[in-house]
Amino acid sequence: MSSLVIGIAISLSSFVGLIIWHHQKYIRLCTATSEFAAMGQKIRPCLPMNYANRLYPSLMVIALVTLSLAIYALCGRFSDWDTGRVNEQIDYLVAAEITKSRQSVNSNPEDEIALLSLAESYAAGGMYAESVQTLNQLLLLKGDDAELFGMQATSMYYRDGRTIKPETSVVIAKALTIQNNELQTRLLLATDAYLNGKYQKAIDNWQQLLTNNSQPFNRDAINNAINKAQQKLDEGKY
Repeated sequence: MSSLVIGIAISLSSFVGLIIWHHQKYIRLCTATSEFAAMGQKIRPCLPMNYANRLYPSLMVIALVTLSLAIYALCGRFSDWDTGRVNEQIDYLVAAEITKSRQSVNSNPEDEIALLSLAESYAAGGMYAESVQTLNQLLLLKGDDAELFGMQATSMYYRDGRTIKPETSVVIAKALTIQNNELQTRLLLATDAYLNGKYQKAIDNWQQLLTNNSQPFNRDAINNAINKAQQKLDEGKY
């Protein structure tokens, strides 16, 4: 039996049992009260135990079960709740963007804007190998470009499980040869250095990035990262 069925059954049974227990306790109390009243004690009497009162637990149980089923039918997956599977698909908005960009590239394989959009969408969806391949196509059309090399190196890095392999180092070198403070490349080098505990190397790359005035980025975030890495360095001295 599904764990969901067991959970629902236990929850409902516990709640129903609590209702019945309280009702039986109320009946016993009313019986005792009647007996005490018959003895002449001044006790506030219970409500008359008529037919409606005795049906109270049954009515509560029916209402509870009906309400639970109604809510689940409206909000849940009532027809296939026990055949659910983990959704391993990427975000539907990213998937839609990938589909749109693919269609544009298929219609015009030499559209540089469409290729760039497709490469970025692949990277956003975690499809790094596809992003690398698309950037290769774009580089063949556009020629050497520091920003594209930086994007490609970043996708290669995440494709390889956050490892800078020799082929990635070659792409990094190409990017820095064209523009020594290229945004994506310096961010990649700084991030990798920081994650591996090489805080001074991370600081050097971030400081080099701060000299970049041709690409927009959050300078406050970079300064905060430098300060955090410096704190790590200072802690290691003691």
